[in-house]
Amino acid sequence: MNRQSIFFKLNLFFLFSVVALIAFFIMTIREFRAQELHLIEKKVLHDEAEIRKIILEEGDPERRFKARKYKLVEYPEAIKPDLKPIFVNPPGSFPLIVSERIQDGRLRIYRDDENLYFELVGPKHSTMIASPIDIYRPKWIPLLFGSMITILILLYWTMLRSLKPLKTLAEQIRRFGEGNMNISTRSEKRDEIAFVANQFDAAVKKIRAMKEARTLFMRNIMHELKTPITKGKLSVALMDAGEEEQVLRRAFDRMEHLIQEMAEVEMITSQSLDLVFESCDLKRIVEDVAKLLFIQEIHTINFACPPCNVKADCKMLTIVLKNLIDNAIKYSMDKRVDLCCKNGRIEVINRGEPLSKNFEEIIEPFAKGGPDHSKESFGLGLYIVKSILDAHGAELTYRYKKGRHHFIITGLKRSR
Repeated sequence: MNRQSIFFKLNLFFLFSVVALIAFFIMTIREFRAQELHLIEKKVLHDEAEIRKIILEEGDPERRFKARKYKLVEYPEAIKPDLKPIFVNPPGSFPLIVSERIQDGRLRIYRDDENLYFELVGPKHSTMIASPIDIYRPKWIPLLFGSMITILILLYWTMLRSLKPLKTLAEQIRRFGEGNMNISTRSEKRDEIAFVANQFDAAVKKIRAMKEARTLFMRNIMHELKTPITKGKLSVALMDAGEEEQVLRRAFDRMEHLIQEMAEVEMITSQSLDLVFESCDLKRIVEDVAKLLFIQEIHTINFACPPCNVKADCKMLTIVLKNLIDNAIKYSMDKRVDLCCKNGRIEVINRGEPLSKNFEEIIEPFAKGGPDHSKESFGLGLYIVKSILDAHGAELTYRYKKGRHHFIITGLKRSR
């Protein structure tokens, strides 16, 4: 449960409001009941004194009771089961004489919704006298409570419906962050969430249009450059060998190499990269890299590893190792590269001079970290490596120890 979530806070607020409303209702009911009990206490004391006075007067007691709005109950035993005994334990506010009569059973007090009943218990028979009560019981309290609960529930439901698009918007933003440009957050509502969703939708469309324009521009440039480079290389092949022919050949090779690296960068950074995870045999990938780099002697790459399989996109992993091994050979002192793999951790090692820049700098595009910057390099190799590994959820780290460079790949899962 995310305690920072708006939905968590809304649920908490609703729960707190309901509990507070119920507590307020209970306290109000208790207050009215306390006031009612206080009024009944006063009426009991008044009526008890009046009843004793009437009994002590001469004449017909029934007529006197009736004159003072009291009523003698003819069959008390018939109605007693429906009555509620009160003041079985007399409160401290009662006079001593009344409390004693209640405690020794000579006086019993009952009530229902309309009357108080005083039972005068004698040695042979009992007399029950009814006294009407008129106590105000407000009916608006339950009505108000029910109305407030209903309004609160409706507000809660309305707010949940209004905030529900946030989850959809968050999911679309997550997909956009993963590189999915085919999303839409357009909303026809007019609240603040719809405004944000529509603004984000407009931004996505603009970014998608810019990305498509950039991709089209890059592809057109690479396509237009390939044709003159190919013609130039054919023309150079017909020239007589010499210094001029070598200069032109190197120039065309560098331009062709740059176009290839730019194509790889465009494919990765445009996030058109759909990874296909499978079991990759590292030894076979190294053999493919040796062919791509035209390494005549396979022993230039010392593959000192037990059989090692990792779960990755084999084509992309080939590009990663090609760039790392290519850099290692270019900047090594002995033109040798050691490669080892253990528990999914791949290390490309070569002997050479320390880097001229920090590792964080050389992984940026068009940065070079070798001691000889005149070599054929455009500084895109490590940037491509990092981008591919990021897409795999893996990481490239570096350390320099005892005159040897260690480029380390971690985060790839082993595959059996």
